[in-house]
Amino acid sequence: MDSGCCRNTQILINIYQRDMNYRDNGLERIAQSIAGEIILSDEPGKVMKKWRELFQISQKTLAQFLNISPSVISDYESGRRSSPRVETVKKFVEALMEMDERRGGYVTGALKKLMSPEIPSDVILAIREFPYPVNAKEFANYLSCKAYACEDILEKEVIYGYTAVDSVNAIIKLSPPQLLRLYGATPRRAAIFTRVSTGRSPMTAIRVAQMTGGKALKPAIVILHGLEKIDPLAIKIAEIEQIPLLVSRIEDVEELVKKLRSFTP
Repeated sequence: MDSGCCRNTQILINIYQRDMNYRDNGLERIAQSIAGEIILSDEPGKVMKKWRELFQISQKTLAQFLNISPSVISDYESGRRSSPRVETVKKFVEALMEMDERRGGYVTGALKKLMSPEIPSDVILAIREFPYPVNAKEFANYLSCKAYACEDILEKEVIYGYTAVDSVNAIIKLSPPQLLRLYGATPRRAAIFTRVSTGRSPMTAIRVAQMTGGKALKPAIVILHGLEKIDPLAIKIAEIEQIPLLVSRIEDVEELVKKLRSFTP
């Protein structure tokens, strides 16, 4: 990391500490994390696009909010414009968070559960909180899921949101305590794990989280994606913990994420 990046990051943090009046430190941490990732990236436009899509905001809607042309957003995201200035990044992040707050704060509310200790954003593929409870079976059917454990519970279970995780990045980039927090930070939510081969790792981590006092963090349902062959141990853990275990038959991760973002409770 060069000295210029360090200076830009510190300037950005100073701006947030001086100018931002968030109601809680959780929102400030989210803002600093997003902005810092953009500033430090070699391809800031791609990072901006990722966060805009994570917040489920179109280029046109964001441009209208910022009172600029949609082509400006497009140029940044495609790399046609040079790296955005610190103030530009600040306005971009503020816009995402303010627009989400006006819609109920469903994305920032979900992110706050994962930001301490900080979870790298490329581990999280999609995240959302619903404005009201959603029938778990309805959600599972929408994602073309087949149940392997506790299907009877699925019938009457409700969820209040979802967190979709890239399991490979999670294993590579997170410490054991962070893994446990990530796998457990989905109370009354659907925990969706992509790029899994057997399902043993995420279910084992959930089991360990329960055994070490994380009872309140148990996900309502677990959905696996990319499975080659389900591990009998994963099924056994799901039965012990009474968590419906499902496998999505959607072909690829991009399509899965697209479906998640278009889901309307």
